[in-house]
Amino acid sequence: MIVLDTEHYFLDNFCVAGINYRKSDISVRGRFSLLPEQSTLLLQQDIAKRFPSCMVLSTCNRTEIYGICDHPNELIELLCIYTHGNMSEFIKHGYNFQGESAIEHLFEVAAGLDSQIVGDYEILAQIKQAAKVSKLNGCMNTFMEKVINYALQSSKKIKTNTRLSSGTVSVSYAAIEIIREKIAEIKGKKILLIGTGKFGQHVGKNLQNYFPEANLFFTNRTDQKAKDLAESCDATFVPYDDLSKQINEADIIIVSSTADSYTVLPSFFIEQKHRLLLDLSVPQNVDPSVKMLPGVELLNVDEISLILDKTIALRQAEIPKAMEIIAETLHEMMDWYRRRSNSPLLRKIKVQLRELSQQDPLDKYADEKIHKAVSSLAVQLHNEKNKGCQYISALSSYLQKIETSN
Repeated sequence: MIVLDTEHYFLDNFCVAGINYRKSDISVRGRFSLLPEQSTLLLQQDIAKRFPSCMVLSTCNRTEIYGICDHPNELIELLCIYTHGNMSEFIKHGYNFQGESAIEHLFEVAAGLDSQIVGDYEILAQIKQAAKVSKLNGCMNTFMEKVINYALQSSKKIKTNTRLSSGTVSVSYAAIEIIREKIAEIKGKKILLIGTGKFGQHVGKNLQNYFPEANLFFTNRTDQKAKDLAESCDATFVPYDDLSKQINEADIIIVSSTADSYTVLPSFFIEQKHRLLLDLSVPQNVDPSVKMLPGVELLNVDEISLILDKTIALRQAEIPKAMEIIAETLHEMMDWYRRRSNSPLLRKIKVQLRELSQQDPLDKYADEKIHKAVSSLAVQLHNEKNKGCQYISALSSYLQKIETSN
């Protein structure tokens, strides 16, 4: 009796559960966000024990868990355990997919089609990092790694063959555009960047490139990170212990830190003057009540994204082309998957046909007949899903060849 390959369950049970900007504002997303150390803890303590493979993707616009499991509800439960969100809130604002729909969702995320700024190419690096963390923690099997590679491949094709990512448009660049719009004379202004992680590095380099005449000051909870970025961007390093003093003196403040509570408070603003604050953090790191202070203009990441409407409109026209590339790559992936999942069955059938051929040791064409029967089966399996029926078909084909030769 043939025991059918169980690999096909990896496809059927590929699940995603997440929450993003489409149905939730920044405050809700903040409650479901995962800091890097929380993601690692989740992978190490729960996911590695429960699922064959899993990946956590947490950015300013989304928190998603991809995993191979019986139902997305298992991923939703973990998300609620490791964040400040709850199940009723997730049901209202979240989403989940399973099987091919989940894989297609990953492809769209990787292409920037599901980003708040359509075509935002920064998501590609974020997926690569999420996959790397998953693999380092032993939570990435061959199937999921291959699916992710196909998603990255599709994203690169879209970037090369469409204008979906045309122009320099990202949240970090949007901050530059807002400063240009809001501040008439930038020369001599003190710009304070709080948070010099990976996203903060993009912001810091943009500040150096676009505002060389401004006075740049960088700070971070880990002083060395701020020192390194300040040195590379011709900026001044300031210790994190001096945060309140530096905030009070600054004209423009950009916050891209990842604290789970407010780090910029109303009490820091002693001197009354016009200030522009851009909070790029999720969850928000600037106390919203700061907006009520005289002369202070505060924008969060959702409000910042709205300035890019014109560019987004141009990119919308490229979406059909991008979806065609995704469909083509998905087809390639499914071809690979069918070949991979059919290989064990084909090997088992070949073994059993060889056992049958031993009943007639004088048949010198047995190997040729087996090869033709298995090759015919491989073609049928490529086009049809019913392995049991196709096995019977292969066996029938072989027996017919024996009868014909006799």
